[in-house]
Order: sequence, then C-alpha cells, then structure tokens
Amino acid sequence: MSADQTLADRRFRWAAALDTLRAGFFWRTFLLFAGLVIASVLAILASYRLLDPAPPEQRLAWEITSIVNLTRSALLGSTPARRLPLLEQLAEEEGLRVLPLEPSDRIGPGPLPEQLLALEARLQQLLDEDTRVARQVNDESGLWVSFSLSGDAYWLVLPYERLERQFGPRLTTIVWVTGLLSLIGAFVLSWHADRPLAAIALALNRLGRGEKVHALPEDGPPRLAAVRRNFNRMRADLAAIEEDRSVALAGISHDLRSPLTRLRLEVEMAGLSDATQQAMVDDIERIDAIVGQFVEYARLGEPARGVEVDAAAELRGLVDRYRSGASGDGVATIVADLPDSLRWRGDPVDLRRVGANLIENSLRHAVGPDGRVHIRMGLSSSQRGIHLVVEDNGPGIAPELHACALRPFGRLDAARTDHGQQGAGSGLGLAIVSRIARRYDGDVQLESSKQGGLRVSVELPDTR
Repeated sequence: MSADQTLADRRFRWAAALDTLRAGFFWRTFLLFAGLVIASVLAILASYRLLDPAPPEQRLAWEITSIVNLTRSALLGSTPARRLPLLEQLAEEEGLRVLPLEPSDRIGPGPLPEQLLALEARLQQLLDEDTRVARQVNDESGLWVSFSLSGDAYWLVLPYERLERQFGPRLTTIVWVTGLLSLIGAFVLSWHADRPLAAIALALNRLGRGEKVHALPEDGPPRLAAVRRNFNRMRADLAAIEEDRSVALAGISHDLRSPLTRLRLEVEMAGLSDATQQAMVDDIERIDAIVGQFVEYARLGEPARGVEVDAAAELRGLVDRYRSGASGDGVATIVADLPDSLRWRGDPVDLRRVGANLIENSLRHAVGPDGRVHIRMGLSSSQRGIHLVVEDNGPGIAPELHACALRPFGRLDAARTDHGQQGAGSGLGLAIVSRIARRYDGDVQLESSKQGGLRVSVELPDTR
C-alpha cells in the first residue's frame, strides 16, 4: 500500500469517526444502552437493599456482641489455668485480643467518626450502657470495644478491617462509579455498532461527489459484510464506467481533431471572402477548443505529480497572456492580486488549467451591464496549500444551480449562458476545475461576488 493511500485511509477513518459522533443514530443507541445498563444496576442495588435492609453498623454490632458473649462464656466456663491459652488461641486464629481496661489507658485523640458513633450506640443497646468504642488505645490502633466480665472491665481488640469490610464504600459512591462505568460501556457499544454504518455513509457521500474511495473491508457480521461487499461491487462498476467514458471521450476527441485540421486547411484554400473565412475559422477553433476540453477532462483520472511550484509566477504569466488578448479587444479587464514567491507542491499544468478555465468561464459568460467583463483573481496561502479566488461582474448563477454547474456538461439555462463573446462552451470548464481540486483532496465553492457576479473559491492542498 502506498503512502498516499495510507494517508487517505487514515483521513477516511477519522472522518468516519467524526460522522459517528455527529450521527443521531449513535446517540439514540448510546442513550438506549446507557438507560438499560443503569436501570439494571439500580434494580440490583434496590434488590440488595430489600434483601439486606439492616444498616452496616447494626450488622457489625451484632457480630461484636456475639464475639463478646462467646468470649465471656468461654472464659467463665474454663478453669483459670486454661484461660491464658484460650486467649492466645483467640489472638492467633481469630485476630482477637482481650486486654484489661485500666483507668490510665490513653484513648485516641479526637472525636469518633460518624460510623463509630453509630456502632457505639448500637453496642450500648446490646451489651451495656457503659460500653465504649475507640480507634486507638495507648497508641495502638484497632477496633477497641469495652465490656465487663465478673465485675471487671476489659477491652476486646478487633482488627480494623472488620469495620472496613462491613461499611465499605457508601452506596452513593457505588451508584456514581457504576453509573460512570455504565456510560463508558454504553459509549463503547454504541461506537462499535454505529461506526461501520458511518463509514459506509461517508464512502457513499464521497462516491456521490465523484471523489476516489478505497474499497471497504468485507468483514464483520454477515449482513454488514454483505452491504460492504455490494458497495465495493458498485464502486468497481462505477470506476469501470468512468474509465470507459474517459477512454471514449479521449478517442472521440482524437478522431475529431484530424478532420478539423483538414477542414481548416480547406477553408483557408477555398478562396472565400476574408469575413466568411474568418467566421469559419473561428467556428473550427471553437470546436477544437471544446474537443481539447474533452481530452483534458478524460486525462484527469491520472494521479497528480508533485513538484515545488511558484504558484504566483505561474498564474501571473497566465493572467498576462489573457490580459493582453482581452485588452486588445477592449472587452475585458483582469485584476490580479498575486503575492510574490507563494510556493505550492503540485502539478503546474493543473494550476494553469484551473486558472485558465476560470478566466475563460468568466470571459464567456460574465459580460456585465456595461458590455465589459471585469475579472478579479486573488491568491493566498491556506493551512494545507493555496487558496485561489476568481470573481466577475456577470449575471452570476442562482444558488440552487451551483451543484449543477460543477458537474460535467452542466449547461445552465440561466442568465450566464450565451452572453459572452465566444458563444456556448462544452459545459466542462467548472467540472474540470472541480475534478482537479478533488485530485488534491481540495474543494471548489461557488458563491455570489461582491461585484454582482460569480465568485469561485478553489482550495488546492499540497500533494503528499
């Protein structure tokens, strides 16, 4: 695969991605998936709350109360000689320690957090009103719970993980995290569902504008693969038709030029009057120019070559040549704003074709109210290459006919038709400009000129 094709494929993928994000189908799918996932998560959380309605501090209070009662029973039911080994076994196997509560014990600084206050209130209801809960005693951290045994006070020390395991994250935190993950999952699912359709839609749009489109991959689900396969077949058929049309145009044009040359020679040798001979020669030259446009249009399917071009110098020479001919007839003025040394990478022949076709289009169709043609050409640099503007003072083209004017043989029955000195054209002038612009991944825009006529803007990016 060539570098140009790789770049074109990359641009196509980015364009398809942007079309995916802009598509209404994508957002409808996204909202559907997001709604279903979030509703499912909320239903699970609601079921969890119904099945386990007890708050976490109550569950932990029950657990600690059971541990305290079992510890009391075990210590009271055992002989004094067995109590110390029993306490060591509890510490080793369960992580529980029983320590005497001394009046000099230093309880951790600061008030208890809300969770421990709620736990302390529950334990006071279940064990004793004097039950205390602490996070730190004598600079040792843990979950400390006081209880009495045979009139003496003790500390039951539990690992702090028991508290964290019961409380864990808040329900609101779980809901927010779950909702965020659900939205991300819905976005990914919607992206994968809509992106192939966006790529096909973009390819069809480009194909409809006459741009070159690469074949789509024929993988994926069976129905999607069938759509891509049919698109590739249609694309190949259209390319073959376009190639046959170009070959036919080139062949017909070539076959017509030889008789035209003989016809002009016979006219010049026929001994006709000067006026008649000049009129016939003008008609032959007009036919030859139209045939030349056929050949020019047929050759535009070839890849563009890229060389460093002084775009301003190329167009300046073109304008000078037209200006001398127009001023000699006294029917046109051409004003050009062409900055010095404006570089462009492309085919200089294409640049001259664009400029010549735009000037000839104005000369042919843009006679103003004063009987003259006023043409203004401007050239500037753009982000990707150069920007060429040609405007005139003619009758212009109605906005609804702009798309037709850029199509091959788009002859308009509007005011611009047959108002020029040279009569009707072939209908290929603006189509050639548009096709050259597409060769460089550029664009052509038609709009109303400040002079009252037509303004043609051509974007010509550099070749890669």
